[in-house]
Amino acid sequence: MATDVRELQGLRALVTGGTKGIGHAIAGRLNESGATVLTTARTAPDDSSGVDFVAADVATADGCGTVVDAVHRRLGGIDIIVHVVGGSSAPAGGFAVLTTANGNGRWM
Repeated sequence: MATDVRELQGLRALVTGGTKGIGHAIAGRLNESGATVLTTARTAPDDSSGVDFVAADVATADGCGTVVDAVHRRLGGIDIIVHVVGGSSAPAGGFAVLTTANGNGRWM
């Protein structure tokens, strides 16, 4: 089955963590497919790959505000969000080692 290489023409995409690794690859592929792409990370990319960039740390409220402002100013809205940024302070061992350590039955 053949796909249209411009299948995302006219759509606006935001890729968090889009300057390295899988995020960079996703931003590039969205751009190749015709989407207008805004990517964000704490540091600027080595190359833009044809996408717009805003420096922000989305782990903070201020960083999220910076991204929201950039989306409104540069894209006028959003159609696609790919959230690649992630991290965990959970210990090794997966879900089996997680507890409700705060004692109230809620996950911390």
